[in-house]
Amino acid sequence: MSKSAPNNRIREARRKMYRQVITQSAEAVFAKKGFADARMGEVALEAGISLKTLYATFPGKVELFAAIRNQRIDEVMALSSAVSEGPPLKVMMNRVRVTVEYLLANPDFLRIHLREGNAWAVGSGDMPQPTPDYWHANVSEQAKTIQRGIDEGVFEDGDPELLVKMVSAVYQVQLADWLQREVDDSPDILVERIQAFVARMLLCAPAR
Repeated sequence: MSKSAPNNRIREARRKMYRQVITQSAEAVFAKKGFADARMGEVALEAGISLKTLYATFPGKVELFAAIRNQRIDEVMALSSAVSEGPPLKVMMNRVRVTVEYLLANPDFLRIHLREGNAWAVGSGDMPQPTPDYWHANVSEQAKTIQRGIDEGVFEDGDPELLVKMVSAVYQVQLADWLQREVDDSPDILVERIQAFVARMLLCAPAR
C-alpha cells in the first residue's frame, strides 16, 4: 500500500462528511425559505462551515439543490422498485405506502415541493429538475403497472400515464392538507386514506 493511500481515504471521508452535513443543512434552508429565496450564506451558517468550504464542495445553489433532489428521488425509487412484484393493485398500494412513509420521514424534503406550489403531475416549476430524467422514469414505471392492471381487467381502461399523473395529484393534495392542518392523524391513517383514493380511481366499477 502506498503512503498516500491512508491520506486519500481520509480526504474522501472528509469530503463525504462535508457533503452530508451540507445537504442536510441545505434541505432545511430550502424547506423554510424556498429555492428562490434561499441563499448559500444561509446554508453555510446552518451547516456551521465557511462559505469558502461550501463553494469548494458545491459550485452553486442549483448544483446543491440538484444533489439533494437526486439523492432523495434515488431513495424513493429504490423503495418503489423493491415492491414492484405482485398483482397490479397490490403493487400500487405498496408504492403508496413506501412513498408516503418516506416523505413523512423526511418532512423538509416534502415541504420543499409543497411550498413551491408546483404540480407534481407535470414536474413543473422554478426549481431545478433532477439531472437524470427521474420524472419520466417514474411515470413510465408506474404506467407499466397500471397498463398491466388494465390488461388484466382489474383497472378501468384509460391512458396509463394520465392515470399516473392523477395518482400524483392525490399524493400532493392529501400530503399538503396533512401538513397544513397539522392534524393528529398517524402516518398509517394517511397511508390508508391515500390508498383508498388511489384504489377508487383505478379499480373497475363493480358490475350492476
